[in-house]
Amino acid sequence: MAFAFNLLALRDRTATTMVAVADKAIAAGTPVSLSDLRFVPIPADFEGLGSLLEQSQASEVEGWIADRNMSAGDIVERSSVLEPGAPSGLRSMSIPVTVDHAAGGTLRAGDRIDVIAVDDGVARFVATDIGVLSTAETTGGIGSIGQYHVVVAVDAEQALSIAAVMADGSLELVRSTGAPAIEAGSDGS
Repeated sequence: MAFAFNLLALRDRTATTMVAVADKAIAAGTPVSLSDLRFVPIPADFEGLGSLLEQSQASEVEGWIADRNMSAGDIVERSSVLEPGAPSGLRSMSIPVTVDHAAGGTLRAGDRIDVIAVDDGVARFVATDIGVLSTAETTGGIGSIGQYHVVVAVDAEQALSIAAVMADGSLELVRSTGAPAIEAGSDGS
């Protein structure tokens, strides 16, 4: 016990850690780049250090989105940058569908899918080659066909097309990972 007290008493009180500060104004909703930040030293034993973005963590949040406006000189907290919902400026969208209409529930993050609509017995591709971000089975039990949610990365046009098909209730998800490209709107022939 005495050793621990001596260690604390003799600890170097000049130790610092570098934390991020906005180098210029950063608008809420915009991606944060390392060039938007500068790093300043603070005492390594600062009580709130865990909530701040440290220099060693900055590359992990490159391209994340500012959740609030930051003025030049504002200290950047880890909670003030959010991971984008989807890569490459796309949107994330959840598609609720029963397992039997989602490749039997075999879809996984990283898969590519096509979305098919069936209207009056005629099938057409609504969106093609979209990336699966995650999946989750939300209901159902042994022997039942449960509701399945597939979260995908879509652009604005794809989101609207898929939403319209979901409203009609005629939706089929096809695992297309590795398949040749097909145009959305076509009947696949």
